[in-house]
Formats: sequence, C-alpha cells, structure tokens
Amino acid sequence: MVLFSFRKFFALAACSLSLAVTAVAQQDSTAHQLRTVEVFGKPAEVYAAGSRVSAIDSSYLSTYASSSLADALQARTPIYFKTYGVSGLSSVAFRGTSASQTAVLWNGFNIAPATLGLTDFSTLPVSGVGEVAVQYGSAAASYGSGAIGGAVLLNSPEYKGKGFGADLQQEAGSFGRYFSSGSLHYSGAKLAVGASAYLRQAENDFTFRDLSRSRTPEVKQDNAAQQLHGFTQDLTYHLSSKTHVALHTWYTYADRELQPAMGAAFNNAKQLDKNLRLMTALGHSSRWGKTDVKAAYFKDYLHYTDNSTNSVADVQTYQLQAEQTYTQGENWSLRGGINLQHFVAENDGYAGQQDENRASVFALFRYNPVEPLALSLNFRQAFVENYNPLPTPALGFNWNFYNSNRHQLSLKGNASGSYRVPTLNDRFWIGAGNPDLKPEQGWSYEGGLRHLLVLGNTLLLETEATAYHMLIDDWIQWAPDYTGNWRPTNLQKVRSQGIELSSTATATVGEVKLSGTAGYTYTSSEQVEVYEGRGDKGKQLMYVPLHKAIFSTEVSYRGWSMLGNLNYTGLRYTSNSETTSLDDFLLLQLALNKKLQLRQNTLILTLRSDNVTNATYQTMISRAMPPRGYTFSLRFIIP
Repeated sequence: MVLFSFRKFFALAACSLSLAVTAVAQQDSTAHQLRTVEVFGKPAEVYAAGSRVSAIDSSYLSTYASSSLADALQARTPIYFKTYGVSGLSSVAFRGTSASQTAVLWNGFNIAPATLGLTDFSTLPVSGVGEVAVQYGSAAASYGSGAIGGAVLLNSPEYKGKGFGADLQQEAGSFGRYFSSGSLHYSGAKLAVGASAYLRQAENDFTFRDLSRSRTPEVKQDNAAQQLHGFTQDLTYHLSSKTHVALHTWYTYADRELQPAMGAAFNNAKQLDKNLRLMTALGHSSRWGKTDVKAAYFKDYLHYTDNSTNSVADVQTYQLQAEQTYTQGENWSLRGGINLQHFVAENDGYAGQQDENRASVFALFRYNPVEPLALSLNFRQAFVENYNPLPTPALGFNWNFYNSNRHQLSLKGNASGSYRVPTLNDRFWIGAGNPDLKPEQGWSYEGGLRHLLVLGNTLLLETEATAYHMLIDDWIQWAPDYTGNWRPTNLQKVRSQGIELSSTATATVGEVKLSGTAGYTYTSSEQVEVYEGRGDKGKQLMYVPLHKAIFSTEVSYRGWSMLGNLNYTGLRYTSNSETTSLDDFLLLQLALNKKLQLRQNTLILTLRSDNVTNATYQTMISRAMPPRGYTFSLRFIIP
C-alpha cells in the first residue's frame, strides 16, 4: 500500500516548487510552426503522436455560445452523451467507456470532483471558454487517473489583439428559454485581462408523449425549470519578456428542478450546484527551457432535495503542478513534472469527512528523428492512498509516408496504459459503497490512416480512419442489484473495440465558402471475463450505442451563413443483459446567421431551430426530451 501523510504531501510540494524556481526554459514545443499541411503541431497533439485529437471550430462555438458544452460536443463530435432529461446531469462517454473514465481538464487541471469522479457537462457553458479539444483513447500518461476512454481539454481564452473589446449577446427561445452574456477584455504590451458573465434560464414546459401511460397521451413537462449563471476572469501579466504570471477564475451556479421519469411518482426533486475554480500560474523561459508552476483550488458544492431527502456534498480540491519543458530545435522536446492533489470531502452520504492525497510524476518525450516521422514516449507513475497503481506508459508514432504538392498520407499508431482509482462515492456511500473495490487498470491500442488533400486556397479535405482495441480489468460499474438498489461492482474484464471515421472539408468558390464535417463510430463494449458464472459475458454494456454518426455543414456568402447539424444515435441497451433498450434517433439542427458591419463593430443576428423534425427520443430511459424549438439571438461585438 502507498500511504501519504499531510507532512509528506506538502514536503513534496515544497520540493517541486524549489525545483521549479531554479529551473528555466527557452520555448515550449507548442510554439513550433510546422509545414502548412502538418497538423501534428497543435498544442494538444505535441506529446500525443498516434492519438486522435480534434478541436471544435471557433465559428460553431460562436454561433452556439448560449449552449452548454454537452450540446456543443454532441452536435460536432460522434461521442455519446447520456442526459437525464432536459434539466438533469449530462455525462460523456468515449469509446464505450463510462463518464468517470473520461478526464476533463481546464488549463491542465482535472476538474472532476473526487466524490463523483465525473463532470456534469450540462452546467458547463460554452461562453467564457477559449478552446475546446477532445483526445480519443487512453491518455493516462498525459492526464492521470480517469483518462481511460478519452479526455476533454478546455482552455481559457487568449487575448492577442491590442486595445479594448467587448461582446454582448441576448437570446430568447421556446419553452421559456432566455440567455444573456457579456464580456470585456483588454490587451496591452504587458497586460491582458478579460472577464465574462452569463445567465441562462428556461421553464422547459414543453409537451411530450408519456410512454408510461396507456395510449401515450400528450402531457406538459413539469418540474424541469432551471437557472444557471456564472462568470470567468482571466489575467496575464508579463513581468519581463521571459516571465509572466496568470490568474484564472471560473464560477458556475446551477439551480435546477430535476425532471421526473415518466410514470414515476412526483417527488419535487431539486438540485443546486456551485462550482468555484481558481488557479494561478507562473511561466519562465531561459536557455534551459520553459518552467511552468501552477496551483489551483476548486470548491464543488451540491445540494439535492426531494420530498424525503436532503443531501449536501461539499468537496474542496487543492492541486499543484510543476513542469519543465526543454526543446531542441524541431527534433525533440522533453517535458517532466510532478502533480499533487489533496481532496477534502464532506458528504451526507458518508459516515464522516473523507480526505485523500494523490501524487504523480510524469515525463513526456517528443522526437522527430527525420522529417516524415514523429514519435512520442510518455510515462506517469501515480501514488494514491491505500492503492498501488501500476505505471502507465504510452508510445505513439505519426509517419507521413507520402507527401506531394496536393496529397499527404500518414500512418499512425499508439499503445498506452491506463488506470482509474474508485471514487469516494464508490467506496464510502452508506448502504451502497464498497471500500474493497479494485482500481481499474488497462491497455489500449489504436492505429489509423490519415489523408490530406490541398488544392491551393480552393479546397482542403482531411480524412481519417482509426481502429482501436481496449482491455480494462476490474471495470467499475454502478448497476441495479437483485433488490433494485444501485451499487458499484467490479466487472472482471471489459473489451471495447471499434472503428472511427471522420472527414472535414473546406472549399471556396468565388464569394461562397463551404465547410463540412462528418463522423461515424462503431463501438463494441462487452464483458469478456466474469467473476461469477456466465453473467452478462459477451453482451453490449448498457447505454453504449453500437452506431453513432454526425454530419455538419456551413455555407457562407456576403455576411450570410447557414449551419446545419445532423446527429444519429443508434439503439442502446438499458441493462447489461440486453433485455431492454432505447430506440435509435436522428436529430436535425439548423441556424441562419446574418453579420452586419457597423463601422468597426459587428452585429450578428441568429435564428436557430433545434430538433427540426420534431423527433421523439430519449438518451436515458423514461426521460422526455424537448420537441422542436426555436431561438433568436442578437450579438454585438466591439473589436
């Protein structure tokens, strides 16, 4: 067993700080400008050779700034979100894994509270976030515990233009939906500062067919109203040309009535979430490399009530990370560092306060021995109280084996280890938790082919195909037991394997600009070994669709633009025995924009329709989802 005391924890923190202060750096590898047709230089991909990484385009984030990150990612990526109705929790699942097997990082820090071990994307706004990227597949060597199926990478906005700027938006829509947001920013020679705030509220009083009642009558949704607001603050100050400090704040507040399941007795369920995230960073460059020291404090508060329950969870997270990056030209880059975490959790579902310390050391290496070949070798060793995680290495390559004036063909591959420690709820929830749960350990392998076609400034087409195979030992899953109560158990061995296809295109014909994205995933996720008897061996895990596909397109002409998103989700079983299931569904989303130039300022008018075909669908059993709806927004941008 690996045990940490407070004294050891903070002694390790002091050592890492002293090492960081004495270390120096000249440049980060993310600053490299590779060839125009190279995409391996994106910041999220620097140490992720062989992995699939994609970013959400800024034009889409701008148009859907009033949406949650759940809506944005579900419309533009073929990953699956399980949503407990229109006002409930929304969680993500990569490659047939669970929500707690996905790491969500904000400026490099994992934001999932130690109690749940997952992030509720319905409470995360698009506004106030600068960049959104997703990395598919195991990434524990880079991001630590929980990055088994993939990782969502969020970064604060960067303000590069000089002077003041502002962005104001007002939106109104169906089902009592209103959204307001505003942001201000200033960028000078040494100081860049920005702040944003938003308010989103909705009655969600739509009508739906109640499938639990005879003849499925139309009824009005009740107890699904919500109000969310929050703000962000970002400040960067350059003490010199080689040293800067940064402060970031992100606060979200969500007061929600929890939508009851069809046929369930009304229990007046409500949930209040308050999430405060603070972080500070110091960066210094010199001939020895780039030193980054970051510290963060998170406070996650959750208050759930219904007619018979009053439960509060309050989690405080302290994190410290110090890392050193040394880059030698464009041939190789090495980053090493240490990450420390301390959790303090007070929960009415526990017998008492639970504290936990975690630490990890990591090394990330990128090497380009020759121009067409890029290699990465990553390693992380975690230390967790009462557990002894195995090391998690990762080895990947990108080989650009054909490159002409128009075409580029690349082969990629990756093998990586992963792990996840049981959450505090998994272990300590009275009446359900199991302190004897084993941690998850596994291996992931993937390979793929990428084609890039460039026709001057007229056409850019990128197509990628990836196949993956993942084996996870002691997979932790919450499922109903023989009494109907939900409990966590270890599944002996789960295999997830599949195929991912994606293609993006941008074309310019005169004054018309066209862009499109298509994606498809086939995901098989099943138990291949069981602890007792046959169990549910060889059957698809619940809420994992075999088929998922998206298609999105945008046409722009003289200030006008039309956006469309088509999203298909296949059949999902609602039990591991494959005895019950939810039907597949297809969602269509359309938006029309008009951009008006008012001298140097910009006014954008947007009319959007969600669920255009008025489809009836569920992402969670017996949870009604809204029919066709409309929103209209005005957005005023001052450069």
